[in-house]
Amino acid sequence: MTELQGFHHAAITVRDLEASVRWYASVLGFEEMFREESDGANACVMRFPAGSAGAGLGIGLVEHRANDGTPFDPARLGLDHLAFAVASQEALDEWAQRLTAAGVTHSGAIAVPPGAILNFKDPDGIALALFWDR
Repeated sequence: MTELQGFHHAAITVRDLEASVRWYASVLGFEEMFREESDGANACVMRFPAGSAGAGLGIGLVEHRANDGTPFDPARLGLDHLAFAVASQEALDEWAQRLTAAGVTHSGAIAVPPGAILNFKDPDGIALALFWDR
């Protein structure tokens, strides 16, 4: 059997594609790769900045025309949260400061057995996290 080579991207549904593209670029530093349009949705695939450890990996933001506006709920079947890796506890602390400066409410670094996690939400309430593995 052919092995998987790793993670390429995750696609999440957003309410307002343009607002989400701006937020993921300004707050998390993602770069736009390409956009696509179909009969039922508009999408933008973004990636980690060139030169970063995650370069080439991405996130798809999808605005479905039939979106009913029901808010994200991690208790519903599907995505609970999406976690991004950071290199160190110091990097996690720097991200906490960056999120605060951007007006993003977050949990601060929380110690967990393998390292630490920092939880926050995007403008649509989608649960995101930054994770440092000790």
